[in-house]
Amino acid sequence: MTIGVALGGGAVRGLAHIGVLKAFKRHGIPIDFIAGTSIGGAIGGLVAAGIDIEELESFILSYPWYRLVDVGVGKGGILSGNRIRDALMELLKQKGMAETRIEDLPIPFRAVSVDLIKGQPYIWERGPLILAIRATTSIPGIFAPVTYQDMVLVDGGVLNNLPADLIRQAGVERVIAVDVEREHEAREPRNLWEVIYRSYTIMSVALRRSNLQYADRVLRPNVGHILALDLTKMKESIQAGEEEALLHIEEIRKWRLQAVPDNRREHLPTETETARH
Repeated sequence: MTIGVALGGGAVRGLAHIGVLKAFKRHGIPIDFIAGTSIGGAIGGLVAAGIDIEELESFILSYPWYRLVDVGVGKGGILSGNRIRDALMELLKQKGMAETRIEDLPIPFRAVSVDLIKGQPYIWERGPLILAIRATTSIPGIFAPVTYQDMVLVDGGVLNNLPADLIRQAGVERVIAVDVEREHEAREPRNLWEVIYRSYTIMSVALRRSNLQYADRVLRPNVGHILALDLTKMKESIQAGEEEALLHIEEIRKWRLQAVPDNRREHLPTETETARH
């Protein structure tokens, strides 16, 4: 039975995805398909490219993140985002993957962005991996948009912050969604960052909840108390993801031995649909 993982956005809280994937690796659970948005798209893309999850964890926890603050007011965001791209490029170069394209990845992968010109989602199914990661992590108002072809792309969380639907549409038999967003907090935002990020997350709540219907199992790491941009909580977020995954490991391991459930067969694509993808 094939297993796909949808990794949602949540900034620092999204580092819980590393803990989840690390637990899967340690317990011998292979992943056949990954779809992600924002930080989930970044982590998912790197893992789909073949970067070891524990190596990725080490890179993130040891990287001097203060080097990523590149002010770019007037470019569409408070931060230009070029140094984030450079940090990811640095990791990909270390692995000889700087020119990697999505269609060539060993694990099928999708990332979600939103085109500000057409007002529609853009699903990265092919193209440069590094550009897809930059686009899906370009939080509106914080990081500058990415120009690609005739589009202006930002973080896909505006319209699809937890893309479990993309995995189901691809015909994967079991879908795991990792939800790291916090519920709305009834208090005044404390700074400009919180104003922007909270406005952004409020817009994405309804569709995120709707997309949970496509998941066979929803993992909710205990990260709701962690602020989205609190870099001091990176290790805590990773640990929370691992702990949550371990609670469901036996259930997920058994899936490999099961046939496709009857109530999911209607979601599997026809041969014609598969050819189109």
